[in-house]
Amino acid sequence: MTDQPFDPWRAIAERDDVILSFHPVARLMGGGFYTRAGELGIIVVDPDLPGEDRRAVLTHELIHHERGGELPGDASARTAAFIAGDERSVDREVASRLVPPPLLDQFVRAASRAAIPVGPIEVADHFEVPIGVAARALDEFLRRRPQHRRR
Repeated sequence: MTDQPFDPWRAIAERDDVILSFHPVARLMGGGFYTRAGELGIIVVDPDLPGEDRRAVLTHELIHHERGGELPGDASARTAAFIAGDERSVDREVASRLVPPPLLDQFVRAASRAAIPVGPIEVADHFEVPIGVAARALDEFLRRRPQHRRR
């Protein structure tokens, strides 16, 4: 269990096998993308992204790097299905890293004790993540803990 959300900036600083670049072309790819040049990973992020989005995109692309990179550019239906599944898996891991389940559990319990409802907006505000990351983290949390209700 972790007691702090993942820090992608620290992870980048500690690695010598990945380069981070900021370029507007990343906007065309949803805010960021990952590619390889031999053994070197290259992450490109849209410089105009707000801070919480930049952090989520960087975490997403780092997970692709950790998993070994990109697939060859085959447009077959099987490859497309694999990529879609991999993207969902990476998105779940982004949510888990930036909104660690033990910390989310603490947050939900504290809010429950104070009779404060918890939804994606509250999670996003508390953990300083995009609403989509917060919603994914909360959905996974609630799926594992059916006694909590999402508002």
